[in-house]
Amino acid sequence: MAVSQERISVHSLADLKNTSDDALPPYLNSLSFSQSHTLTDTRLALGYSAFALCCATFYWDYTYGFENTKTYTLFAVIIYTLLNSILTFWIWGVEKGTVYVGTNKNGETVKISSKTEKHVPKYILTVETKGKDGRRKRRVVKREFREWFDSQGHFHSKPFQQMLAQSVEVIGRADPKNAIKEGEKPKPVVEDNRTMDEKWASLLAESEGTDVTNGSSTATPAKGGKKRGKKA
Repeated sequence: MAVSQERISVHSLADLKNTSDDALPPYLNSLSFSQSHTLTDTRLALGYSAFALCCATFYWDYTYGFENTKTYTLFAVIIYTLLNSILTFWIWGVEKGTVYVGTNKNGETVKISSKTEKHVPKYILTVETKGKDGRRKRRVVKREFREWFDSQGHFHSKPFQQMLAQSVEVIGRADPKNAIKEGEKPKPVVEDNRTMDEKWASLLAESEGTDVTNGSSTATPAKGGKKRGKKA
């Protein structure tokens, strides 16, 4: 079991959450999920644009003086306000605590957001999945941090990965070993090698109450009726 060498304070919800958030992308990327950085890239673009505008305004004022640049400064203040308003909306209205967005080889998309509640040591994940057919599913997972943090503050990756694989169907299919709970045996895969005619014959026999296993044919007699003989 992989255990981190770094220690965090088990009394700090922020440290517990941030460490868990940081462990999500490496694990999912190792399962052949392709991570999307669109949300992060947009946030960085808005933030750097506002910073660049501030630098440009300072340069204009320092080089040409306030009187000569006050019109440009006015427009710069308006644009800066708009950029920061868009950035605030993007963080709280679009990202909403999203820590991972990725797509697997089958075209299934998973989006994971995380949060914590005040004074409650639980990791709350909102998982939204979208199949290649467009169907969407949403699930909320609540688990205690002590399941993958020990009393010394070390992070244990194995139980964390098991929690994700057992809670999210898309992740469980990509990581079947961690999706199986301890002590539970994997279900055997039974192959049906019958021909189409044999499957139809079996289906018709079941509807008539007849057992055709191993080529035999028996019938269950009705109450009060005569027992039918076997066919020659």
